[in-house]
Amino acid sequence: MKSILTQPLRPTLRDQISGIVVIEDPKEKLKQLRKLIIEEWLDKMQRTNPELCPVDMTQITYEIAASYMTTKRDARGRLLSKNSYSGIRSSIIYLFTMSKINPPPEFVTRMGTLLKGFKRTIVEQRVAAGETLEEGKEAMSFACLKLLCKKFMEEDRDEYHFAHLFLLLEWNLIARSDNVVSLHMNDFEFLGDALLVYMKKTKTDQEGNHGRVPYHCYFNSVDPHLNLGLALGLYLLTNPGVLTNPHNKLFPAEHQYARYARILNKVIESNREEFARIGVLPGTIGTHSARKGAATYAASGCTVSPSMSAICNRAGWKMGGSRDKYVKYEAAGDQFLGRVLCGLNPLLQEFALSPPFFNMEAEELNEVERLLMAFVPGGTDVSAVMFEVLRMCFACVVYHHNFLAENLPAHHRFRAHPAMTHLPEVSFLLLYWFFYLMY
Repeated sequence: MKSILTQPLRPTLRDQISGIVVIEDPKEKLKQLRKLIIEEWLDKMQRTNPELCPVDMTQITYEIAASYMTTKRDARGRLLSKNSYSGIRSSIIYLFTMSKINPPPEFVTRMGTLLKGFKRTIVEQRVAAGETLEEGKEAMSFACLKLLCKKFMEEDRDEYHFAHLFLLLEWNLIARSDNVVSLHMNDFEFLGDALLVYMKKTKTDQEGNHGRVPYHCYFNSVDPHLNLGLALGLYLLTNPGVLTNPHNKLFPAEHQYARYARILNKVIESNREEFARIGVLPGTIGTHSARKGAATYAASGCTVSPSMSAICNRAGWKMGGSRDKYVKYEAAGDQFLGRVLCGLNPLLQEFALSPPFFNMEAEELNEVERLLMAFVPGGTDVSAVMFEVLRMCFACVVYHHNFLAENLPAHHRFRAHPAMTHLPEVSFLLLYWFFYLMY
């Protein structure tokens, strides 16, 4: 069988693999193989030449593909998950597409039949073993979201502040983690009482047709742990370098997805007992859980819930049939959804709560902006749009200054920030200037 599976590989690739398989360290061997296939072949194939496909797809028959899928088992020799086999089938079809070859109709039909057989067998095995049929990570509950945010804010290391903001963006946008990773500073603006976020490209919008659709996010002034404005304000004030250029990424550097996943798992593992009380065990929550949980919470967390069209539009999901042609994005539905996602209760008057803001004359407002520019290195280089976002987030920081003074860890970086050391003075000044929290 091994000769059948390796025969379609390009001769050059077979020679390269033969030089790697002699490596004794299994982890290093796997690392080198992945680097070879992904970077040297697949990436170049997508950018330049379909002939760089590591597999000669003209030689791929149903028998070869079926033999390959049959060999894929877990460490115990059991079949993989249904999603795993669906991914393998999709990957094979993708290689045909990238090679600009149309797979024979019979090949596609037989692969579909084989996949159904795998799925039935997997269900039979799990039922017989008394195992759950649910696959993938669990949806994150609202209680889990609150506890995670609380734990992130209790830590003093910068990586937890990053994870706090990352999680709140993922939840409020019902976004995939990779879409949060790719956010840039020019994807944000503040209008009215909402933070508008633009997702230029998503998995279901590869051409960016909805790249200028604004998704409304709101600040929960009732619960500081869930306040996106507070998390964003603390992040921007302690990472001012991202503000100086609108083309900067919100989360610069590489591997931010893996970084977030590691921190998420670490916090749940470190607080195993507290999370167990709300039904969350280590390994059951992943980076995709917030997206699942946010959509579930928005649709079913209350008897007064946003429309499914608003949820699907924000999440980038197809509604099917003529609904995608006739039911489009509308601001009112998205605004209602944004308020629900931020954690405000639609059954209480607090649902209409505005974010903290500076309500004062222009001359006094200019003084506040001057102070803020002094607090932020390079503040004079910040664009007008981004400065408005920073100013509204700074208002959240000022409004919650008592909470921050009492709850931030002793070695939290923001405690040494000029804005924090001058917050009592600024707060007194704001009270003198009538700092309102408007309903």
